[in-house]
Amino acid sequence: MAIASQERGITVLICTYNSATRIKETLQALSRQQVTPGAFSVEVLLVDNASTDDTSAVASAEFAALNFPFPYQVLYEGRSGKSNALELGFATARYEYVCIVDDDNWLEENYLSLAWEVMESDRQIGALGGIGRPKCEITPPQWFKDFAVIYAADKQAPKQGDITLHPSYVYGAGCVVRKEAWEKIYRAGFKSMLTGRHGDKLTSGEDNEMCYAFVLAGYKIWYDERLRFQHFIPAKRLTWNYVERIFAGNAESEAALRPYLDYIMALRNASASNKPLIWLRNAKFSLQYAVTFLGKAVKDKEFFREGEPSAIRANFYWQQFKALVKKELTRDKSYHEIEAFVSRLKALEKPAA
Repeated sequence: MAIASQERGITVLICTYNSATRIKETLQALSRQQVTPGAFSVEVLLVDNASTDDTSAVASAEFAALNFPFPYQVLYEGRSGKSNALELGFATARYEYVCIVDDDNWLEENYLSLAWEVMESDRQIGALGGIGRPKCEITPPQWFKDFAVIYAADKQAPKQGDITLHPSYVYGAGCVVRKEAWEKIYRAGFKSMLTGRHGDKLTSGEDNEMCYAFVLAGYKIWYDERLRFQHFIPAKRLTWNYVERIFAGNAESEAALRPYLDYIMALRNASASNKPLIWLRNAKFSLQYAVTFLGKAVKDKEFFREGEPSAIRANFYWQQFKALVKKELTRDKSYHEIEAFVSRLKALEKPAA
């Protein structure tokens, strides 16, 4: 896929699926962005990711009705999966920074200006994240506050600033990416192990994977709570069944991404080995966590009922353990793929002969 030339400015990239009922508010928030004239350029790309409703038509009409202050395009990606929509968006983006906005994210008016300031302050920042705050359609359940982070609606890390070595990622909602970093990992043959959410399937993790790849490519992951947005959460997502589905999807994706984390661990621990690693080593740790949380659930008299945090985390690590054991038994080659990816990144950094 041909890559657009890179210019000074920010591309806002909205990857959306069946958002005809919610896209208007997202575009309205973007139309209120306060950007000092001449400071930097802005464009908005909306990628309709195989929607089955009239998302594209509704978005186009809203852009026109708002007399939208920035140039915009409505694109269509027929391959389901957020990673596919991101690939099209990055290939089309004109500007050096790409702000990924979900179709239910309402950025505060100074979001892009602050993002520009932070990204300009350090050329090694590959991905920058802010903080989401929930905007619930209904009064949320009592347990919601304990799980807000999985809705991209809470703090992402215990500290602000450089979080490259831990937790090594920011969530995709509101994430600002240096396009140069994206292009570097793709020149090194980056190929996502995950495809992100397919329609209503809650398997995710493509945002984490992108950040992990940036870390291996030598970029920083940065967190700044001055960057704020509201995350609209409809009533249908404020159910315990939805939380269970998110945890199940995350268990699957986190198991798949273990090779990245092991190589990142080697970066911060000089004594760690980059030799081929085995899935069972990670499975052992997942089993230990499962037992720890199960013990806490028993102590707190949790019985896997709605809202019980230790119980659901015990199940999460148990599912992760099973996924890792399965990878060992099927001789999954992902570690070799990441090892080859790291080698290609190093080759890119060598001066031409």
